[in-house]
Amino acid sequence: MKRKCLLLFALASITCITLFAQPVVKRQMVIGGNSEDQFTCMTTTSDGGLIVGGYSTLILSGEKVSDRPKYDYAIVKLDALGKIQWTKTIGGDDDDYLMAIQQTPDGGYILGGFSSSNKSQDKSENSRGWSDYWIVKLDNQGNVQWDKTIGGDYVDDLSSLRQTSDGGFILGGSSASAKSGEKTENSRGENDYWIVKLDKTGNIQWDKTIGGNSDDKLSAIRQTADKGFILGGFSESDKSGEKTEDGRGYGDYWIVKLDSAGKIEWDKTIGGNDFDKLTALQKTTDSGYVLGGFSYSNRFGEKSENSRGKWDYWVVKLDKNGLIQWDKTVGGSSGDALLALQQTSDDGYILGGTSESDISGEKTENNKSAQDYYVDYWVVKLDKNGTVEWDKTIGGDYDDYLGGIKEIGKDHFLLGGTSNSGISGDKTIDSKGYLDGWLVELKYNSSKGIASTAQNKSMQIIRGTNQNAFTIYPNPAKDVLHVQTNGKATLSLTNQSGKILFTKIIESSSAISVSSLLPGLYYLKNIATGEVQKVVITK
Repeated sequence: MKRKCLLLFALASITCITLFAQPVVKRQMVIGGNSEDQFTCMTTTSDGGLIVGGYSTLILSGEKVSDRPKYDYAIVKLDALGKIQWTKTIGGDDDDYLMAIQQTPDGGYILGGFSSSNKSQDKSENSRGWSDYWIVKLDNQGNVQWDKTIGGDYVDDLSSLRQTSDGGFILGGSSASAKSGEKTENSRGENDYWIVKLDKTGNIQWDKTIGGNSDDKLSAIRQTADKGFILGGFSESDKSGEKTEDGRGYGDYWIVKLDSAGKIEWDKTIGGNDFDKLTALQKTTDSGYVLGGFSYSNRFGEKSENSRGKWDYWVVKLDKNGLIQWDKTVGGSSGDALLALQQTSDDGYILGGTSESDISGEKTENNKSAQDYYVDYWVVKLDKNGTVEWDKTIGGDYDDYLGGIKEIGKDHFLLGGTSNSGISGDKTIDSKGYLDGWLVELKYNSSKGIASTAQNKSMQIIRGTNQNAFTIYPNPAKDVLHVQTNGKATLSLTNQSGKILFTKIIESSSAISVSSLLPGLYYLKNIATGEVQKVVITK
């Protein structure tokens, strides 16, 4: 029998005051029991609350509600104040991994993931193969209304689900199955993209297998304004099957545009000379797309910048036809993996993922972990052109994996991930088991302090009647920073804690040596006007 509470939420406030406008952790919540609880998805709800999903090993304990030995879907519903309204575990006799959740117009929820369970407990159908897509429809209280098992004779792993304009659902993931079960086409290579269209009651309308001669794994799917679909993932295939271009390196971003019936309109291979893995895709307000993932590549192919370290965040902006408008590499000297992104209300972008880097490249804070190889949450804000506005490292003494990010107000973000850190660093709540969900509310105050985003436009002249406007280049800078002013100006360079490192009078132009500075983010200020530009120092 299930108790009312599956997950324990604790809230804590952190006070952080600095001279500059820095992102501040406002609240945090720990979600977990005494074993493994993995965060995978979250979405805000129509009542102003939040629903969070993942998968959990449900061992009977003080905080658990079941004695099942395997992973199950785990869901918790919060109200607008962060209070638990209800919790659910849903599963069968084997492993079940929840990967996506959306609220439906009736106030209920659609869940998508993959399952190895046969008919048992909450699962109404047997497995088709090793693993299958498993879709579950809940009412607004979390009660199961229906479920569907969809798969072939081998491995089928769902990674993305969206409700469509006709009230149905589009499912996306990867399949290594041959024609069998619900799968109507054979595999092209190893794994392929597998797209399944359902009506509002879960009946299959069509499915499509899309791939090349090697491994192709879908990460995200979205419906487009023309009622078609945009698919994003990564591919190790050369030109073959549905893939019209050879690979650039060991793996590339692969984007596919479908019409409303699943027919391919175009595809794009985007990559550098090594391995590039797409993890996130969103539509943008200009009818284009923004892609995010991580890259080992140096400048090559479609990648315009060298790697900062092991691997880096790599963001690519496309127009509606799939043509690249810009790309941006963001990282430090070690490993940085982007796992989530969203376009923000100011037409910029918020990026979230994991980082093991210290201050270097675009990273302005050291790793919070006990060892170099542990990772922290790393949040990066870009403007609409891909210029870094600010970044924030958030973590404890062990691993903290940020997997979801949502803008919940202007300069106000909700982060969701998985943590096995105890009380340490930014984490003020102890772990409940080996792995827990960790939600963090982050606020950036852009209206105060000299780090206002309105004042920090790197490589852009501050216009108007001010005669002392200035420009800087290159930015990022390594050894020398060139400064140009409209007349005589007194400039000061400060670090993030507000310490003035030097003051210099500029007549019209000057070259300033920055070779002695540590890598990181600095601020160059016109003392007379208060105007500021960010300066990123790299090595």
